[in-house]
Amino acid sequence: MRSILSALTISVLCGIGNGHVLGQTPDELVPPPTNNEVTAVFAEEAPYIDGNLDDEVWENIPPITNFTQVWPNDGASATEDSEVKVAYDRDHLYFAFRFYDDNPELIRAKNLERGGRNNRDDHAYIGIDTYRDGRNAYLFEMNALGTQDDALITDESISYDSFSWNAVFISETKIDDEGWTMEVSIPFRQLRFPEGEELEFGLMISRMINRKNERVLWPAIGMEYGGNFGAFGTLAAVSQYGTLKGIKNIRRGNNIEIKPYVISGAQEVRPDLQNEQTDVEYTYDIGGDMKWGITSNLTLDLTVNTDFAQVEADNVQLNLSRFNLFFPEKREFFLERAGLFEHGNTRSTQTFFSRRIGLTNDILTGARMTGQLGRFSVGAMNIETGNEMGDVFGSQSTNNTVARIRTNVFPRATVGTIITNVESPNGYNRALGFDTKYRFWSSSEFNAWYTKVWDDTDALNDAAGHGSLQLQNETYSGGLSYTNVGENYNPALGFVRRRNMRQYSGNLGYNPTVEFNALPSLRRFNFGTSYNYIEGQDGVKRTTQLSGSATAEFASRQSIRISGNQQFERLFADFPIRQNAIIPAGDYTFNSIGIRGVTDESKRVFGTVEASTGQFYHGNRTDLEGSIGFRQSKHLHIEGRLSHSMIDLPIPNGEFDATTVSTSILGAVSRKLFAKALIQYDNFSRDLQANIRIDWIHTPGSDLFLVFNTSYHLTGDNETLFDPRKDVIMNSQAAVVKLTYLIML
Repeated sequence: MRSILSALTISVLCGIGNGHVLGQTPDELVPPPTNNEVTAVFAEEAPYIDGNLDDEVWENIPPITNFTQVWPNDGASATEDSEVKVAYDRDHLYFAFRFYDDNPELIRAKNLERGGRNNRDDHAYIGIDTYRDGRNAYLFEMNALGTQDDALITDESISYDSFSWNAVFISETKIDDEGWTMEVSIPFRQLRFPEGEELEFGLMISRMINRKNERVLWPAIGMEYGGNFGAFGTLAAVSQYGTLKGIKNIRRGNNIEIKPYVISGAQEVRPDLQNEQTDVEYTYDIGGDMKWGITSNLTLDLTVNTDFAQVEADNVQLNLSRFNLFFPEKREFFLERAGLFEHGNTRSTQTFFSRRIGLTNDILTGARMTGQLGRFSVGAMNIETGNEMGDVFGSQSTNNTVARIRTNVFPRATVGTIITNVESPNGYNRALGFDTKYRFWSSSEFNAWYTKVWDDTDALNDAAGHGSLQLQNETYSGGLSYTNVGENYNPALGFVRRRNMRQYSGNLGYNPTVEFNALPSLRRFNFGTSYNYIEGQDGVKRTTQLSGSATAEFASRQSIRISGNQQFERLFADFPIRQNAIIPAGDYTFNSIGIRGVTDESKRVFGTVEASTGQFYHGNRTDLEGSIGFRQSKHLHIEGRLSHSMIDLPIPNGEFDATTVSTSILGAVSRKLFAKALIQYDNFSRDLQANIRIDWIHTPGSDLFLVFNTSYHLTGDNETLFDPRKDVIMNSQAAVVKLTYLIML
């Protein structure tokens, strides 16, 4: 009924000759939105962003109403009505949302942490493709409390690492007896777009009705475009966005942002666990970042004396393999536009991995330029690292450089190149790479890359490359890939999990959707299998892995998965799996089976349970993992996780356990003041660590951080009664206060 009334209202408003929309001249009647096109209305008087839709500008704007489900019933009409209106003035782009809900008391809204888990609440997305290149877009996320997050979509790809861009925009909401409303104001200075008096943007709007696990979109984008991320992945299908028209004569501004910081702290460290003496060090420092929109297409970021004290701690991992562990980047300076610099196989063989910069010494100064020049996406980064500011560009500092260019050669196809260079007192390490990607048939993709590395000693003069073809739609998938990594391949600014290999891989998948009327509680099955064959550069087999899984997804967002795995490993040298436990060289074959259950994490109490068991290097291994979460209210969230592996190998000291325990506590007073504590323990190091971070967003884009880190070592053993007075020794503790302030010119 609401949709019919809305359509009649639009027809009347647009059909009356003298019924003009506010801010339009008599010759500029605004047409009603279509299935793929909407016209923004100029606002003579800007709306006051408070979540109430009573501003005059919203009264006569024809809304977008034709939202379509992408999940759970792809292509069906939305079960709840939605209306979205778009306006602008010379400095801002405005959105007004009216999300009707027949049961407003069931609206889920509990996250107050900016950048937190809005996906557990009712929420909305705005996707904006400013260049209309069909590949890249800005993504703005708001939940029913107005809590924000944002992301940058790169080359129609999105991941959880994409949510790192911190835009400054305003969103406010109201929950009432009809559902919830929201107003959003996005400054044009936060966007980059081409020159022109009149602009057209690509636009996508998404609403998530959480308790129904229902995602609706405008324009309609089918599940076949979702790729591996399903309905969530359709948000990144920029080539399928609708058109936002009518934006004229806007101000671009100076586009200069300066963000200085001051920091003070103290750290107490025990140099020797056997010694009760501790050393205390006090720190005071200043520094800052600057962002300058050189043109409407290019942005320059500068950083001086960069500090990352507020960065969250890494999750503890125990390594039971003979390859490197991957720890994701969490530092804001490197995360923004990180997708542009991606090259290689993610988390496996990356040509550039920013985590390699500034971990063993300080970042003294740095610059980064990113932007769009016609069809070309460009990025360049230059970072100077060292021990003291006096070392900048000196003989004791290290220079880290990366340059990236990528261009679209035709719709949904790109080619690019990347260059990295490290100049240190010990010499240089350089890499040159090329890549291409072609997306076709909705989610299908061809991908290839090649990188050559060399240094001043010729010891690392080697290369790596990859080629893959993946055919995929919402039901079927299949792919082949080949990866070749040289024995001495080691880009200084990259991440390489495994060298000296040639890997041949294949996968098949079948994901049938269950008819809604047949089994209302069951929505989809996922069947998948994959095979990997890895040999050395000498052609000798090293690893094979055959795996398969079957998953049932339920309408309630619960799922259960059964999996099986057969693996062969050939060790050419002894492998220390842990201290004093050596697996001898030889051939090993082991089989395992596992089961995993997941509940709806948007509910008050949620959790996961996973178990697997099987052979392991001529012995046995059983893995148990579980997590539980409790969303007490919008002010308190608690989550805990336990991972426990029981290993029994026929070698000396081969019977042992590997355990990690962690607890995360989120407390929020408001959207501007929240605190998070991460407490972790593992039985290998026997260290108990705590990272506590309080964040007060005192003005948009500006923060006051209070950070406390502490580490204790448990010295007791399993044979005696644990006594915390004797068996707990403080390793270190540190407290830091950091104040930032955003100045916009």
